[in-house]
Amino acid sequence: MELEQLIATEQRLDAALRRAREECARVVADAREAARRVEEALAAEIAAAAAAAAAVTATERQRREAEIAREAADRVAHYDAVPGPRIDTLAQDVVSQLVSQGAT
Repeated sequence: MELEQLIATEQRLDAALRRAREECARVVADAREAARRVEEALAAEIAAAAAAAAAVTATERQRREAEIAREAADRVAHYDAVPGPRIDTLAQDVVSQLVSQGAT
């Protein structure tokens, strides 16, 4: 009778061990799946943030390029507005100053 009880106990323990291993395998599989979902969500979030940053950078670059182009056009217009005779007079003044400095 004692042997039968030992065998029955061993069978119960084997069955409990098998159930525990199956449960562990399910828990590990569930954890891996959860980790995969989190990783995918994070990757999507990173991609969205990178795309948003690229869009902001492109917009800022375009704004700055337009600003530089406006400034350049303003300067060109300013210089183009100086009449030719005034440029001639200024050039003669510069040459005169250089000549007078070279003579001393």
